[in-house]
Amino acid sequence: MSKRELEDDDLGGSPRGLPRSIGRAALPFFFGLSLISGAWAGVVFKQLPLGGNDAFPSISTAQTADDFVFSATTAISGLTWWGSYSDDPDKLSPDAFRVSIHADDGSGHPAIDPAVEFTLAPTRTPTRLADVSGADVYRYDLALPSHFVLAGRSTFYLSVVNEFDVKDPDATWYWLLSDAVGANFYRAAYVDPWGDDATGNFSFAINGKATTPGPILPLPGTLVLLLSGLAAMTLPRGDVRSLFSR
Repeated sequence: MSKRELEDDDLGGSPRGLPRSIGRAALPFFFGLSLISGAWAGVVFKQLPLGGNDAFPSISTAQTADDFVFSATTAISGLTWWGSYSDDPDKLSPDAFRVSIHADDGSGHPAIDPAVEFTLAPTRTPTRLADVSGADVYRYDLALPSHFVLAGRSTFYLSVVNEFDVKDPDATWYWLLSDAVGANFYRAAYVDPWGDDATGNFSFAINGKATTPGPILPLPGTLVLLLSGLAAMTLPRGDVRSLFSR
């Protein structure tokens, strides 16, 4: 349930519903990978945070996602998102973000399995914002060690999950809603289908560049990239941080 619902629940409110059942679909996912490096990226998609907005938990047992579409084929070099905590983060377990991008399953929902996934640690920066409960909002910048290409005019879904609750059951991370209006998606576990909720869009931004790549590979099924071993190739983090004001 969201932070606002947590307050309402004390007065008899109902929690966020359980994920609806949706069908699997093995649609081809068009994906290209490039090892090009350099500080050429700009903001290619954004849903900016809004102070005082509600926020929804996104942890291992309550996962969330939001959709995005590029107007043209785009090489992605970094991601930024905003969120808050159930307590002072210094008193909780260290962040353990799992960030994934999903193709559409054919029914307007994210595919169950991710097409690409990252477990690299982002840079966390305090902001001057607070969520609906008054908790401090933080910005997270993740510079990718290699660029990957997503096809334009196709719906994809970004999921940001902080798995730090695995080591600390009392830890909850909340993804802040943005200034945009629309639906978001949720599920209870990685093997579950996604349900949808018309409570608003989450705050995040994508850094990259519209491009005309070489052959874009049609991959039957999914490709999971665990890039922790490529940390030595990480792009300069300043390229991402400088794109956003605090």
